[in-house]
Amino acid sequence: MNRRLVFGLIIILFVMVLCGRRQDREKKTGKSEEIKVLVLMGEWFGDAYFPLKDEIDSRGWTMKRVGVDAEYRGCYNKKRDVVLTSDILIRDLKDFNSFDCLIIPSGPQFRKFNVDSTVLEFVKKVHSEGILIASFCTGNLVVKAAELVDSPDGITWFPPEIVKIEDGIILGPRGGGPPPGTGYKDAPVKGICDAIAVELGR
Repeated sequence: MNRRLVFGLIIILFVMVLCGRRQDREKKTGKSEEIKVLVLMGEWFGDAYFPLKDEIDSRGWTMKRVGVDAEYRGCYNKKRDVVLTSDILIRDLKDFNSFDCLIIPSGPQFRKFNVDSTVLEFVKKVHSEGILIASFCTGNLVVKAAELVDSPDGITWFPPEIVKIEDGIILGPRGGGPPPGTGYKDAPVKGICDAIAVELGR
């Protein structure tokens, strides 16, 4: 057996061992390192962002905040002095193939999104590129405003549970809402992430 063949077999075995170890690690931790998500953010973003981020981190997914503005402030429980920044500006995002899903979370930000043609065109572009869109609570109204569904009047925009309304679009129920609601802790972030994983087959 020549040296090149032996070397090639060693490399193949090494790669197989590494892949096996990664799969074992993912089974033990419940984490998947393969899903890459964009989270749409804007001024008056909802407090559900924080448990959503924690859930994404716990799964070992990669997350990038995307928005029109470089920075924005939150609302309600986390107060207006909480400032986040965009990892990627919408105008700079060219390579959609780098991501598996766009999540549109709850929050008063939807009011600005729904009158911002840049945001709505971005959501349409994401959908046309075959990237999964998952939203919940008021984030669902951005999907509606972007006119991604042929018959929007026939859709329950605040479903009682997470549903796939058509290929590439998942809607989740309301979160707890602002006071006097029960607040961001009741946002369906785990269920949304579970649905994303199932839809992507990961």
